Amino acid sequence: MTDMTYELLESKGIDTSMVKVCKKIRDLAKLDRIALDTSTHRSGLNQHLFDYIEYCGFDTLKFIKTYLSNLQPYMIETRKDQEPGKSFICVIDNLYKISVYIKMDTKQFEEIIVSFHEDNKRGIAKSNRIQLYPDSKYVPIFADSILCKVENENRYVVKVIAQRGLLELPLEIAGFKCRDIFVVNRKSIDTLFISYCNDYIKELYTSDLNLDYDKIEVFSVLQQLSFTSYGKDTFSSISILIDSLCVQPDYIGKQAADFALVTFVQSLKLTTEQQDDLKNLLDTKYMVSDIKRIDIILQRIKDNLALNYNLEEQQSKTLDTAPALDDTGGIY
Repeated sequence: MTDMTYELLESKGIDTSMVKVCKKIRDLAKLDRIALDTSTHRSGLNQHLFDYIEYCGFDTLKFIKTYLSNLQPYMIETRKDQEPGKSFICVIDNLYKISVYIKMDTKQFEEIIVSFHEDNKRGIAKSNRIQLYPDSKYVPIFADSILCKVENENRYVVKVIAQRGLLELPLEIAGFKCRDIFVVNRKSIDTLFISYCNDYIKELYTSDLNLDYDKIEVFSVLQQLSFTSYGKDTFSSISILIDSLCVQPDYIGKQAADFALVTFVQSLKLTTEQQDDLKNLLDTKYMVSDIKRIDIILQRIKDNLALNYNLEEQQSKTLDTAPALDDTGGIY
């Protein structure tokens, strides 16, 4: 087992085809000089994730560099037809509801991240099909460090910084080594992200709501979750609630998911400016979407934001115009 090769892994059904390109992306992302193309592309649909990242309080370039530094080979596939020259790398990260399109120009001393956005053709995104795989599926990863090794055996426990969207999880995973990679059970990574999201959606559903959570269809695969659904900020919470609405298989589940979404929106305490920022971001993000009736969902969110603001404004005016009381409780 100590002389393992990529060819041996391939013969066992372990795909190593993305190892080389993923390593190059991870290495490029660590360069101080690499830049980000922030210009608006011809489609006008390349900056919605930039807006989201900034909304969440991150520096866009730093965040994307970190994200690419944590990318793993099994998450991506190449788009050779989108590479205009030898210096370009184009891949899509498939493990989302809508894949993330990543393009880089690797020309030495002129390295630039050309694209980082949800994949779409002329503004039409196509949700990924659910990827079902056996519990025993093994995949190659790059480890951040080795925690321990079983003496005289090719068995290790490694530390890996795994990332989906905004969420970084430091994981300790058992696996075996092959050259510069380790091979681990994919389920050991996916399950932790799915569990995190299900725990959070349960918190959103059951906090101050009288909902029977057992009747809700939970997330079961990563392709049910959007890039924007892995945070706990206002926008990410709305995004995961929309994703939850989309996975409900029947009317009862959809009704409960809709109620949870509307109730969450009504609970927000936002200024007019904050509401406008949120509405603009929703419009920008969901321009790249194939969710059925998304326009109706977004309008319900906006209407309930406005409803909540109008109620608070009326209450404030009522308090301002109410007669003052003296110390004995009488009206001045």
